[in-house]
Amino acid sequence: MTDDELQAILKRHVADLMEHFDSVRILATVHLDDGSKNTKSLEEGDGNFYAQLGQVHEWLDIQREYQRAWARAHNKDD
Repeated sequence: MTDDELQAILKRHVADLMEHFDSVRILATVHLDDGSKNTKSLEEGDGNFYAQLGQVHEWLDIQREYQRAWARAHNKDD
């Protein structure tokens, strides 16, 4: 699939979700089909950008704390 086709898929799903939500941000990755084993990042969104940004920051903070808690639990003997 081309980049334009992939972006169109994201846009369609964002439009569908916006019928029910105040803001939407979809982050997606796809493996490149060029033999390089690289990954391409795609994103699309709509609605209040600052609400999306705040939500992403909150999610990252929570994930980082989960990682720290896991590391503490698995490194008790160190």
